[in-house]
Amino acid sequence: MNNLVTILDTSVVIKWFFTDEPLRREALAVRAAVADNPRRFVVPHLFLTELIHVLARKSGSDLAFVEQALGLVLRLGLVTLGLSERGLAECCAWSCKGLSGYDATFIALARECDGVWLTADEKAVSLVTPDLARHLTNWK
Repeated sequence: MNNLVTILDTSVVIKWFFTDEPLRREALAVRAAVADNPRRFVVPHLFLTELIHVLARKSGSDLAFVEQALGLVLRLGLVTLGLSERGLAECCAWSCKGLSGYDATFIALARECDGVWLTADEKAVSLVTPDLARHLTNWK
């Protein structure tokens, strides 16, 4: 995935903030890569609201923690994109193949950007072709 656009999944980013998360070391390596080259990493518009939700839930609704974590992510400068009409149709197709609406959005964006979706969700990766999705353990 050296020069590809990487669609960064919330499941990877959430690991940056909780020390008990599996694969945290790998996720922190991704964070370092984002800091070095943020334009290589893209997220859909729903990413930030999904991230806020998961941060709030996992932190026990600690507002200061959620705001601090969100601030760090915003300062990294990730590119945020919406889906085109074609991308929305792609999202529909992936949802009908068994992906959640969130996951379908990430994979549709990967297709639109000619990139690859990076996620920590093994089940989701198994539903998608290897040219469109990679598990966090196969990032480098």
